[in-house]
Amino acid sequence: MQKHVLLLSLAASAILADTFTLGQVNVLNAPLEESPFEQAITSDTIAQQNSETLSDALDNMSGINQDVQGGRGESTLYIRGHDARRIGVFIDGIPVYVPYDGNFDYDRFLTSDIAQIDVSKGYSSVAYGANTMGGVVNVISKRPTKALEGNVKAGMVLDSDGDLSRRVASINLGTRQDHLYAQLGAVYSDQDHYRMSDDYTQVAGSVQPEGERLRSEAEDYKISFKTGYIADDGSEVAIGYSNQNGQKQQPPVSDPAYSQAKYWDWPYWDKESVFITGQKNLGNGYLKALAYYDTIENSLYSYDNINYTTMNTAKAFKSRYDDYSAGARLEYGVELDKHFLTAAANYKKDVHQGYDIHKTTNVETMTENYEDHTISLGLEDTYTLNSQWQFLAGVSYDRREGDKIYDTNTAYLDMLTLKTQSAYNPQAALIYAPDAHSKIRASVSQKTYMPSMKDRYSRKFNSSVPNVDLQNEVATHYELSYQQRRGEFSTRINGFFTRVDDAIQSVVYTPNPAYLQNQNIGSFDHRGFETELNYKADTFETGGNYTYISVKNRTDESVKRVDVPKHQLFAFAQTELGGGFSLYGNIKLRKGAYEQKADKSYVINPTFTTFDLKAIYKATDAITAEVGVKNLTDKLYAYDLGFPMAGREFFANIGYTF
Repeated sequence: MQKHVLLLSLAASAILADTFTLGQVNVLNAPLEESPFEQAITSDTIAQQNSETLSDALDNMSGINQDVQGGRGESTLYIRGHDARRIGVFIDGIPVYVPYDGNFDYDRFLTSDIAQIDVSKGYSSVAYGANTMGGVVNVISKRPTKALEGNVKAGMVLDSDGDLSRRVASINLGTRQDHLYAQLGAVYSDQDHYRMSDDYTQVAGSVQPEGERLRSEAEDYKISFKTGYIADDGSEVAIGYSNQNGQKQQPPVSDPAYSQAKYWDWPYWDKESVFITGQKNLGNGYLKALAYYDTIENSLYSYDNINYTTMNTAKAFKSRYDDYSAGARLEYGVELDKHFLTAAANYKKDVHQGYDIHKTTNVETMTENYEDHTISLGLEDTYTLNSQWQFLAGVSYDRREGDKIYDTNTAYLDMLTLKTQSAYNPQAALIYAPDAHSKIRASVSQKTYMPSMKDRYSRKFNSSVPNVDLQNEVATHYELSYQQRRGEFSTRINGFFTRVDDAIQSVVYTPNPAYLQNQNIGSFDHRGFETELNYKADTFETGGNYTYISVKNRTDESVKRVDVPKHQLFAFAQTELGGGFSLYGNIKLRKGAYEQKADKSYVINPTFTTFDLKAIYKATDAITAEVGVKNLTDKLYAYDLGFPMAGREFFANIGYTF
C-alpha cells in the first residue's frame, strides 16, 4: 500500500523528535507544515516573533484574530469568525476550557514550554471529540532527546518612558536515559503596568488619565513535569502534572461611550492538571489511551468605584468558581490494505461550583452546582487510491447529558430541568497531489456547538430567562485549498464558506419583554480566503499572510458579528548581518471589525497598523541576546474600543540553551 500519508506514531516521532507526540491528535503523519488539515506554529517561530503568550502566537496565523475583551480583562481568539467558546482548546490533547461557560483566557498561558501549536480550521479530526465547531487549537509540550538538555531565558520590558513594566523568566530541563525521559519546566511573568500611547487623550467622564494604564497589573507562574518510558518498538507511556497560578487586575473602560463602568479584580486564576497517556504499537496499527483530571479555579471581586476599596452598592460582590473536568480518550488505528481506519471514544465529566463570598465576613455560600457529561464516538477512514489521490471520510456521534442542577436563585427556578443534546457530524475530503511539491484539497464537514451551562441556565444578574431547551448550533464548512513547497518558497491559499444554523442569540423574552432569553434564531454565513507566502534561504527569511473574512447575519442584517476584522495582514523579514548579528521586523494590519457601543449601536474599529523590530546577537551556539521595540510608532489602538492597548515598548532578552 502507498504510505504517502499514514497515521503511524513511529514516523511522526522521527519527524518531530523534540515534540511530545503523545499529546498530538492527527489525521495524517506527514510533517505538519505540509499537512492540508493542520498547521503548526513551532517553538522557533514563537521565539522569532517574541510571542510571550498563547494569544500572541496564534494572532499571527492566517484565519485567526486575537481579541482582548476589556469587559472581562481577558484575551480570546476567533478562527474564521468563530469565537473561542466554539473552538476546541487542548493542551497535549487534553481539553482545557472552563466547564461553566467555555471561556478561556489565552493571556494566562505562557509559551516557554511549548514545542508547537497545532491548529485546525474547519475540518478537524473527529478524535478530538465534541464542541470543535469553529476549529481546534492543540498546544504540544516538549519532550527531551538528549541525556541532558534545557534552556534558561530572562527578559524585561520598559515602557515608552523607560520605566520597567514587565519581567519574565523561564527554565526548561530535560533528560533522556535510554528508554526513560523526564521534562521539567517553570515560568514566571510579572507585569507592573503598561503605558498607553502618547496619543491617548482623556475624554469627559473617563476615569483613565494619560500615561500608565490603570489597574494593568498581572502576575503568572507555572510549573510542569512529565516523565515517560519509550519501548524498543516505539510504544510509549507518560504521566504529567502542571500547576498554573495567576492574578490580574482589570483596567476600567477609558471611554464611557463604549461600555458601562466595571471595577473588577481577579484575585486568582489557577489551573491544575494531571494526566496519564500511552500508546501501544501493534504492527499494522496502534492503541492509544489518555486519562486526565483538570481543575480551573478563579475569583472575581466587583467594587463600588475606581478606588477599589468599598463594596456597598448592589453591583458590588465577591464570587469564585471551583470547576473541574475528568475525562478519557481511547483511540485505535489500523492499516488495512489501502485504508487506514481510526476509531476514537471520548468521555468528559464537567462540574461547575459557584460560590458567593460575603462582602465583609468572607463566608462562602454555594449558589450553583451544575454537572454534565459528554460522550463522543468517532470513526475516520483514509483511503489512498494511489500516489496522487486520497479520500478521507469520518463521522462522529456526540451526546451531552445534564446530570445535576443546584441553584439558589429562585427566579425561574422551575424552568431548570435536566436535558440531553446529541448530534451526528459527518465530514469528507478529497486530496490530490499533482506532483511532489503540491497538494489540492476539497472538503466538507459538519460540526456542532452544544450550548454551555451558562447558555442554558444563566439569569445574567436577573436580566434574562434561562432556556434549557436550547438546541445545538450547526456549522457546515466548505473549503478548497492549494499549497506548494518548491525550493526556498512555500505558499498556501485557502477559500472557505461556512453556514451556521440555529445560532444562539439573546432576544426579548415575549411573555415578559422586560427580560431577555437565549434562543436558536440566528443563521450566519462566514466566507473568505487566506493567502500565505514564505521564502527562506540560508541568511534571509521573509513571509506573511493575509486574511479576508465576511460574516453575514442571514436572519437580521442589523445585528453584526463583532470583533472580527474583515482584513488582517501579517508580514515579517529576518536577515543575518554577519558576526552573529541578525535583524528582524514585522508588520500587522487590522481593518474592518465591528464593535458595539454602550447604547448597542455599532461602529467600525479604526484601522491600525503596528511595527515591531529587534536586533539579535548569537554570541555562541548556546547564548542568544536580543533587544527590540514593540509598537515602534507608538500607535494608539484597541481590540475592544474603550480599552486601549500598550504604546511603544522596549524589550531585552537573553537565553542560554544546552
